[in-house]
Parts: sequence; structure tokens; C-alpha cells
Amino acid sequence: MQARLTSDFGKVPPIEAWLPRIEMPITSRVTHFEDGRMMVCCKLTGIPFESASDTLLTSLFDNLSGFYAGIGRDYGNRLSMWATFKRRKVSFNQTYQFQSSFLQDFTRKYLERFHNGNYFENTFYLSLILKYDDFDDGLKAIEQLGDEAVKSLRDYDPEYLETYQRNRLPFSTPYRFIGELINGTDLAVPVTAALGYEQIPDSWLHFGYDLLVIRTDTAEKFATCYDLKDFPKSGWGQLNPLLTLDAEFTITQSFGCLTAAGADKAIAGQINKLESVGDKARHQINELKDAQALVSAGELAFGMYHGAMVVYGETAKEAVERGELVKVRSKGECGFGWVRATASAPYTYFSQVPGAKILPRPMLKSSRNLASAFTLHDYSAGKSKGNPIGDGSAVMPLQTVSKKLFNFNYHASRDDENNIGEKVAGHTVIHGATSVGKTSIQLAAASFFLRFEPMVFGLDYGRGMEIFFRILRGTYLAFQRGVSTGIAPLALPDTDYNRQFLYDLVNICGRDADGKLTAEEKGQIKEGVDTVLALEDVSQRTFSRLLESIPDRGGDSLYTRLGQWCHAENGPLAWMFDNPPKALVDVTKERYVCFDVTEFLVDSYAPSEPLFAYLFHLKALMQQRGGLMMSIIEEYWAPIKFKRTRDEMAKVLSAGRKEGEFMVLVSQQPEQAMASEIWPQIRSQTATKIYLPDPEAEYSSYERTNMTPKEFAEFKRLSKTSRTFLIKQSNQSAFATMDLYGLQDELVVLSGNKENVLLMHQIIAEVGDDPDVWLPILQDRVFENNTRKKLMAECGNDESIWGPQLEAAMQARRERRQSANDAMHRQVA
Repeated sequence: MQARLTSDFGKVPPIEAWLPRIEMPITSRVTHFEDGRMMVCCKLTGIPFESASDTLLTSLFDNLSGFYAGIGRDYGNRLSMWATFKRRKVSFNQTYQFQSSFLQDFTRKYLERFHNGNYFENTFYLSLILKYDDFDDGLKAIEQLGDEAVKSLRDYDPEYLETYQRNRLPFSTPYRFIGELINGTDLAVPVTAALGYEQIPDSWLHFGYDLLVIRTDTAEKFATCYDLKDFPKSGWGQLNPLLTLDAEFTITQSFGCLTAAGADKAIAGQINKLESVGDKARHQINELKDAQALVSAGELAFGMYHGAMVVYGETAKEAVERGELVKVRSKGECGFGWVRATASAPYTYFSQVPGAKILPRPMLKSSRNLASAFTLHDYSAGKSKGNPIGDGSAVMPLQTVSKKLFNFNYHASRDDENNIGEKVAGHTVIHGATSVGKTSIQLAAASFFLRFEPMVFGLDYGRGMEIFFRILRGTYLAFQRGVSTGIAPLALPDTDYNRQFLYDLVNICGRDADGKLTAEEKGQIKEGVDTVLALEDVSQRTFSRLLESIPDRGGDSLYTRLGQWCHAENGPLAWMFDNPPKALVDVTKERYVCFDVTEFLVDSYAPSEPLFAYLFHLKALMQQRGGLMMSIIEEYWAPIKFKRTRDEMAKVLSAGRKEGEFMVLVSQQPEQAMASEIWPQIRSQTATKIYLPDPEAEYSSYERTNMTPKEFAEFKRLSKTSRTFLIKQSNQSAFATMDLYGLQDELVVLSGNKENVLLMHQIIAEVGDDPDVWLPILQDRVFENNTRKKLMAECGNDESIWGPQLEAAMQARRERRQSANDAMHRQVA
């Protein structure tokens, strides 16, 4: 398209005539202007202010203000700055492939709302433009200035806008940045023989009285332009209320620095004007006199400041309405007053471009004013790409309470780095009161993570994960007190690793009431284990055979204590380990394994410690196969009570990342977990922490999790039904929601309960264990049961009243399913 500009107000120059005379890149970072200026640009990331303390935010604000003042003092009227705040829509169009039909269906339904929703991101840019007299000196100065900016702004992850090569052709990121501002589309711009101000324009712009039309070869959008008129008293985060608006816009601020002498003269002139007003302006006069002293001390810089705002819409009506929305909210919540640019709109629009010469409504302001309006705050967004696992895509999207897209990951890595394939910590803690959705959140996230094909090991509570593991065609075993577990530890392959574990396991079972063993008893245990492992017939390797190598000395002897675990002595705990070898599937060769240990999550129950020890040993054997592994440990406070499992978990926390393993530690009783001696290690080595509502929470408990007072104040307000939770990761946090509304069928799997588990087993007995067969039947029956309960609560017990309504509901459900299946088949075809 031939770039051009038209207006209702008569003939206007072409677009390139409005642009500063951008010439070309002269280094990878420095862009040259024809009029003796050079520019460097940096992209900045707003800090997550939502949970940061006011003390920290004040300190960051002072540092930012000091940086602006410092470079203003050092470079004087040679320096001008352009601060750009862009808010743009972002699309989420990710799709994933799963082997499981349930996972494929669930993730498709969940992602539909993100594919169709309106989500925005905020980005920030700082452009520094320096005049020069000597080219070489100017180049050296601008490069030093850029390095100083990157160093001073490290809290905001600065990233230079540079030139780069693609298909052996040079492209300019600064060109692209400026091109998006004027063309309305974010496209790569090559560096050619043409000068920058000729190369960048690629749109048709038409300025009407109060509306701008931006048209390219592929798209059309509309915009309204505003000039800044009123500026509030300085302070950090003044534009924070605009970070959540349902609108696309760009707010540009320029600051042309003055020398100290020039600033003093300008301030004196302003004071003279105000003194003519009299007492009404006395406070402003005093502020300006204070500012004069700060300028003299080099603590404040002054300059000619201007502000411009461009608000976009897909239609003319939307552009006008969104413009009024931003204008009103900006005035009412931020104190910034904007006026619509009409005939002057082209000047306002092109003043967005760094280096523009004509700036509407310039005013004298300080570096502190600039810091107030360009505080670089934002809401957390997670990391969308370059993550350590798989293809680097985020595990799943969430929506924050600020209506922002949050890219959830277990593994924490810097947003500005590509960490694909790196061994990074991914341990995660999930805390929350009962009935707040812990299981559904952890399994929904696990569902998305399964596209990376990890092994999954689980310890369950209340059989909440059973249906999930069974639809994965995994192994799920529910252990009950007094019922044979099928576990035969001595039938493990005879390896040095297993042998040492068996010594430890039998030691646990044989300890006296004080938890001790004599050296002689330890020797007897070793001899007994060695003897049993020497049996060539694995079917003979039972716990009872241990007793054959241990002398029976009566009383509280080792023989008596171990006899408690053996059928040979009619031991009351023989059901735990004295089982026929191979009675249990070899779970170490399975991909998805979970054990329900609900009945063992109690204090002072002898079988709990050795059971946890054995299960964690099985997990370690699974991991020996290598590869990615997720371990979900429900009520993790229980296994960390015991030394061996505590040591195993501590080892995984510190070194599991090297083997590709990470743990998801879940509890509705976090106080018990925090009482453990390894809690400091859990707190420091879990990359991600998720806190679900806990209305009875006390800060004294959550303070130990490193939750800030500001975070806790918001967290405390969450109701159990809000489905909102706090995610903390590295130095960022966000309050997010997982909206599973309308996914009742999927919640049958993701939030299991004992009633539905029993129903599942009945159906499996009827139709077999293929989840593609039994799951739809289970979902139908759960829907029928829930609908029946609801109708009976409304209509009473008379089936003649609620029966027809139930049948109508079931018929409507069948029709919806058939319609969905037909639509899917058409899509596939």
C-alpha cells in the first residue's frame, strides 16, 4: 500500500513529512536521525505491584525518579525522552494434542473461552534521544547512556530494541516499534537503502473531526486522539487504574530535558506568573521554590513535557466509546485530564513517535512528574514461551482478577530467557481449606501438563484422584487398614539399592517402643534380609521368612516385634507386607500410578511410616527409568513426619530437577506441614505456590510462607466459593481464577468423591474397564443423580411430579451430546 494521509481539513503532507527524519541504524542498537540526533530504545516490563509492599514501591519510584533526574542533569538539553505505555489485545490460539480422548475434550472446552475472550497486555518502552556535535563522541555518549539505562532499570527487565538478521536480511526492531504506533499493525520492518522515515509508513490515515481511520492492506481500525491538559500531584502508580481497562490505547509522554540554568529560569518565570494570582497559588509557589533547591542540588530535573493518548476501536463507535471510557476513568481515578484533539489530531498522533518536533500542549514538569506517570507497574502475566518443559509453551492459561491472561507454569524461569530443555525447579505447593477446589485445580493443571508425556506418581486422600488416574488407564490402588495390600517388599529385584532400602524398611518395622534398635538387632535384620534375598524362588521371599534367621528370645525381642508383621506369628499387621510376591502389579513399570492412603494419614499408627517409605521407594524406582516425572502428594504433612520419607522428599526438593522430577505438594492443613523441620527447605525450593481460600486464615501462619501483608489482606477476603486463588512464583504473584463453569461432566473426573468412585466401580463391573466406554455412562448417571436430588428438593418425594422433568432433562442432555458429536465430526471432516 502507498502510505498516505488525508484529512477533512484540506490538503495535508504525506505521512513521512510528519515523521522525524529517522535515517537508519548505525549500530545494532543506535538509530541515527538526519538532524544530528541518535536514539536507543528499550522495552521494559512492569513490575507486579499488586502484592508488593508500599515501602518497596516507594523505593522503586524514588529510584526511577532519581534515574530520570540523573540523566537529565548529566546530559541537559541535549537529551529528550519518550515514554510509551501500550495496552493491546492479545489472542490465545493454542491447541494441544493428547492421547486421551477425555484430556483432548476437556482442554478443548476449557480453551474455548480463551480463544473467544478479550485479553490485553501492557507493554512499556523508553526511547532516549541525544543531540550531538561530533559524530564519534555522540555515538559513544548514546551507547553509554543506553548502558546506564539498562543498568539502572534492571528491576524492569530492560531489553534493547535492536536490528537482527532474518533470511540474511536486516530488520530493525525500533522501526517495528514506531511502525506499530503509526500503522496500527505490528509487522517486521526491513532495513533497506531507503531512509527510515520513508520505510516505516505503510498505512492510509484519514483524520476526521474527532475520529481517525487507519487502513492497511489487510485491516482497518479506528482511533480517537487526546492531549494531556491536567496533571495530578506526583506519586507512584498514578496510571495503575488504566492497567485493567477493556480498551486498546497508547499513552505517550515526552520529556525534553533542560539544563540546570534553563530549569531555574523556567521555574522563576512560573513563580512570577503564580505570584500575580496572589494567595490562591501560595502552595504551588512554595512547591516550585522547593523544586528550585532540588534542581540546584542535582536531585531533580525539569523539562518540557507533553502527553498524548490514542484510543483504538474495531469500529468508529467503539473507538469513540473506548476513548470516553479511558478519558473518564483517567480523570476520575488517576487525576489526569485529557481533551479531545480535533483539528490538531495529526500533531497529537505523530507526537507518539520518538523524536517528534511538534508536541501539543507542552508544559513545564519535573523528572518526578514523569516517574509518576510512567511508574512501570503491571499485573503478573506468567511466562508464555521459552519455558523449560517440552516445546516451551506455558502449561495452561488462567484469567487473573484483573481480566489479564496468566500463563501458568510449574517451573519458574526468567521471562526474558529461553529455557527450553533446561533443568529448572518446578516443585509446587498447593494449600487451601477443604471444599475450595484444590483437587480440581491440581488435576486440571496436571491434565494440560500431560501433553508433555510425563510419568505421574500420586498419593491420594479421599480417593479424589481415582477417576482421573483410571481414565488415564493408569494403576490406582486404595489401601485399607486390615486388608491385604498385596505388597511384598522382599520380592523386589536384588540390587544394591533395593537391598539397602530393605534393611531400612525392616529396621522401621522392628524398632522397639522407643524407636530404637541395638547394633546386634540391626545385624540380625541384615542377615535375615540377605538370607531371604538369596532364595532363588521369588515366590518364597515373604516377610515371614525373615523370622527364620532371627532368634526367638521371647519378651520384647526383635523376633517378637517383627512377628507383628508376619502371618507365621499370626501378626495383626501381616496384611501390610507379608503378602505373596507378584500379587501386586509391578507399578515401577507403569506410567501413571496412584495410591490412596487416606486411612494412614493419622498420628501414631505403626503401619503409616513403613508404608510411606515403601511407596516413596517405588517412586524412586519409577524415576530410575529416566524422563519427566510429576509426583502429586496429597496431605504431604503426613509423610514428612517420618525421617526416611522426609529425607527422600528433601532429596527430591534439592536435586529432583536434575532427574526431571518435580513434586506437587497439596494440603488442607498447612500448619502441620509448616511445623516440619524441612518446612524452610520446602518454602525455599518450591518454585510455585498456590494458595486457595482460607477464610479462617491468620497471618502468623501465612507469614511463614513468605506471603506479604498486602497479599494476605487480599487473600483473606476470598470466599470459599470464589474459585480464586493466589499464585506466587519467584518475584511475582497474581490472583487468578480457574473457571470450570459449564464443565460439570469434566468435574466428575477432576473432582472425584467417594460416591462417584463407587458408581464408577459399579459401571466398570457392568461394561468393562475401557474408560472410553464407562466414562460417558458415569457422567450420565452423575448428572441424573444430581438432577434427581435437585428436583426432589424442589418438588418433594412424589415421583409423578419430578419424574417427567427428570426425563426431559435427560433427553435434552442426550440431544446436546449428539449435537456436539455431530459438530466434532464435521470439524474433523
